Amino acid sequence: MELEKAIMERRSIRQFTDKPVEKEKLQELLEAAIWSPTAGNIQPWVFICVTDPKMVHNIRVVSPGMLWSTSAVICICSDQQKALRAGGKGGAVLSLFDCAMAAQNILLRAFDLGLCSCVIRSFNQAAVRELLDAPEHIHPELLIILGYSDQSPKPPPRNTDILFWEAFGGEGVLK
Repeated sequence: MELEKAIMERRSIRQFTDKPVEKEKLQELLEAAIWSPTAGNIQPWVFICVTDPKMVHNIRVVSPGMLWSTSAVICICSDQQKALRAGGKGGAVLSLFDCAMAAQNILLRAFDLGLCSCVIRSFNQAAVRELLDAPEHIHPELLIILGYSDQSPKPPPRNTDILFWEAFGGEGVLK
């Protein structure tokens, strides 16, 4: 698939069919995640893939952003020990950007594999960490819910009057 098509056509889908996501596809998503860029190549993330229906349900209970059921969740966590050791306070902040870039890789690869996805930030981080048996220094940052859907929403309009050449307020990039 062309990258441009994936960027422009991928949509956040929150409602899925009952069809489970194949383990092979989940492994491909995780591989895409580990190839995302990170500040100083620190790779301060940890990925926990959850497919057990009971565990997915338990995560959903503490995640107001998960409005519907899903068959798979990837929890993107930051390893704050690693981030702080390598980059100090700045490393802790940069690890959030690193997690976001990994999420983007997952979203684009999911679309390429025919999967639907949505990033969730509305969840109880402490509860999810506990459910996943993660140590204190592993911070759940994002949940990506995955599955199959019959939905094909149209893209919302994009605001292009926020693009400038050389300085804020300069000539617009797109006309």
